[in-house]
This record gives sequence, C-alpha cells and structure tokens, in this order.
Amino acid sequence: MNLVLARWWRLLDSIARLERALGVVLLSTIVVSITVQVITRYLFGQPLVWVEELAGYCFLWSVFLGAAVGMKELRHVRIETFVSRLAVRAQAGWNALAWAIATICSVIIATQAWDIMEVESRSRTMSLPYDLPRHLFYSMPLFVCTLSITFTGLYLVCAELTRSMTGRAVDAQTARQARDLASMHDEAKDEEIAERIAASARSAAAAGPGRDARDTR
Repeated sequence: MNLVLARWWRLLDSIARLERALGVVLLSTIVVSITVQVITRYLFGQPLVWVEELAGYCFLWSVFLGAAVGMKELRHVRIETFVSRLAVRAQAGWNALAWAIATICSVIIATQAWDIMEVESRSRTMSLPYDLPRHLFYSMPLFVCTLSITFTGLYLVCAELTRSMTGRAVDAQTARQARDLASMHDEAKDEEIAERIAASARSAAAAGPGRDARDTR
C-alpha cells in the first residue's frame, strides 16, 4: 500500500507541475494581452476587440487550475482547532472523513459540469478571432478542476486511512512542510542580506564625513 501511495503522489505532483505551468502561461497571456491592448488603444487609437474576452477566459482557467493545485498542496482554508487536539491516528480519521466529503462534492460538481457542456456548446464566442464553443471556457475548466480535485481527494482519503492504521506520514503533508521550511529559510536569508546591506549603508554613512574632511585637507 505504501508503494502505491508513493507512486500515486508522484503522479499527482507531476500533474500539479503541469497545472502550475499552464497557470503561469495563462497569467502571462493576460498580462501581455492587456498590455498590447493599452498600447494599441492609446498610442494607435485601434483597440483590439477580442482582448477582454480572451483575458476573461484565461482568468477562468487559471482560477480553476489554481484550485486544483491548491488541493494538492493543501493550501485551501481549513479550521483545525478541534482536530489538532486529537491524537495522531484520530486526526487522520477525521481528515479522511473531511477529504471524503470534499471528494463526493467534487464528483457531484464534475457530473453537473459534464451535463452542462452540451448546453453551453450551442453558444459560441463573441469576439475571438476563431469561433469556438463557449463550454471550453466555462463548464470545461470546472470539469477539469473538479476531476483533478477528485483524483487528489481519493489519494488523501487513502493516505489518511493508511496513516490512521499504520502511522505512515502523508506525502502531501510532508511536501507542504518541506515547502514551508524552504520558504522560511529563504525569507530568513533575504532578511539577513537586507540587514547586511543596511549595516554597510550605516557604516558608509558614519565614515562619510571623516573621509570628506580628509579629502578637503
């Protein structure tokens, strides 16, 4: 079981990397397209009519992909006031129950999104250079997001149940702790560099008048 969970997590981590990369591309597309829109509107007086629609569609996809990545990285808001007071195995049991509920909700939403696709596919985009069905930008990202969340939720349920029986750490929690420690280390390193720069600036400021006086003499 441990081997299955480890391979499952590696697959989820690979999917998360792909989702993050797509999110970066989408956000970059928004920034570039809006910038081009500002230039063409105010410098040339010829705005591009399709930029706002494209930016909106990219925003929708990036939001849903971000939700899927947040599930894999355990970034969604959780209140652990009660659960944190329980024993480790009891915590794992409660977590498994919570992830099971979230997974069931994701399955229901994914099913509804799949049913809506047929209706939305009848309408088309309004201003894009290419005529595309609108379900590609509404129900499709919702379906992809909830499907990814469902796959992640199933892993978390199995991992927490295994933890409740064997005490094995959940790979997703271990990965998040490693990211948090790395982030704290980077912040501490940045603060140390900033402090060194500030100390050098203070030393230079303190030595400045003396140097000026020697130069004058």
